[in-house]
Amino acid sequence: MMKISLNKRYVLVLPAYLLILLQFVFNVTEAQEGVVDRRADKRPNIILIMADDMGMECLGTYGSTYHTPNLDHMAETGVKFNYAFAQAMCTPSRVQIMTGKYNYKNYTKFAHMDPHEKTFGHLAKEAGYKTAIMGKWQLGGGLDLPYHFGFEEYCLWQLNRAGSRYAKPLIQQNGKTLTTTNDDYGPDIFADYLLDFIERNKEEPFFAYYPMALVHGPFVPTPDSKEWAQDTALRHNPDFALFGDMVSYCDKIIGRIIGKLNELGLAENTIVLFTADNGTATAITTTMKDGSTVRGGKTQTIDTGIRVPLIVWGKYRYTGYETDNLVDFTDFMPTIADAIGATVPEAWDTDGVSFLPTVKGETPDNPRAWIFSHYDPKHSPGADKRAARFFRTHRYKLYHDGRFYDVAQDSAEKKPIAPGTGTDEAEQVRNMLQQQLDRLPPWQPMH
Repeated sequence: MMKISLNKRYVLVLPAYLLILLQFVFNVTEAQEGVVDRRADKRPNIILIMADDMGMECLGTYGSTYHTPNLDHMAETGVKFNYAFAQAMCTPSRVQIMTGKYNYKNYTKFAHMDPHEKTFGHLAKEAGYKTAIMGKWQLGGGLDLPYHFGFEEYCLWQLNRAGSRYAKPLIQQNGKTLTTTNDDYGPDIFADYLLDFIERNKEEPFFAYYPMALVHGPFVPTPDSKEWAQDTALRHNPDFALFGDMVSYCDKIIGRIIGKLNELGLAENTIVLFTADNGTATAITTTMKDGSTVRGGKTQTIDTGIRVPLIVWGKYRYTGYETDNLVDFTDFMPTIADAIGATVPEAWDTDGVSFLPTVKGETPDNPRAWIFSHYDPKHSPGADKRAARFFRTHRYKLYHDGRFYDVAQDSAEKKPIAPGTGTDEAEQVRNMLQQQLDRLPPWQPMH
């Protein structure tokens, strides 16, 4: 017989076999509820997901008519940010989010990141986290480069040569090129790798960075599109009408990730961040639930080019919690550092402000009064002509060349406010933002 103490007065005596049975029931119940985490290291896992070319208007939680139930659920049970800002094109955003620096400090050319830079991969690895990256690379060639930037393993497209990212993808995985067929779909390979990484590292803290291949063009069938089953050749045929299918498939992958975390009992100690590298392609027009339409603004510094979704889910959960606090892509580095108990070295010369207090439902000590963008894509004449530097508050935006807009009333930036002609509030903000611009090193776009 064995004894269980209930309190100071009573002792319950049970047969040993019954005690073992009860303990088994308790363990199974805990596992089913997804709350078991027996690791000695209780620091949270981090999964950062960044969609490719997906503006806010693509998510149902932001008013879209596209089918995104998993992302919408993340927003309903997590934290939804309404004012998050990326760069207007992919590589500038990727360099900024990974290094925590504004582009004028370290962005040198398109599809490249200076190998001297430190990333959040280094930060997590040096803090004792298992690190991996999967999805789209586009930061320079060399099969060892992801290792160099702090990732212990990888599964990537566009690492050292071009090829399909969708049907029959060209993917490098930990130094080797995968053999694929037209039945293989790149986004599934990346997602499978992430799920396997989670499974293999469930007993210790991990950091996974998943810059998705979806929903960038070409707009081709997904495995859930009817065209996929009709003809193998159709899997490579672009059609703008397939964009909605690609958004839905992106959401489906998000559902798989959330499902895996719940299955392993890791959801309560994992922080999942979802965002996008820039706005939707300009060829895409999205119908909203209110009947309006939004044309994608990729490569442009207007809101449809730079204002992106940001949803944080997992460890810190709320019901219907959303915030208008400002965030830009330099803020991810200090936020991740906060979450994993690390300190970003001063020598890294980073810029951002942690938004973890907002995620936790606290009032930040130093909320952003503005976001900043130095956008100089160094990509092509068409894109480079939009190079610009600006500061932006919730309502107003000041460019390096003096253009000033009330973006709350003029989101397309068609009506610049001449100096001295704005309201008292507008002129005060103009002066404040001009002071910020004056502190920066001189710069003029080359176009």
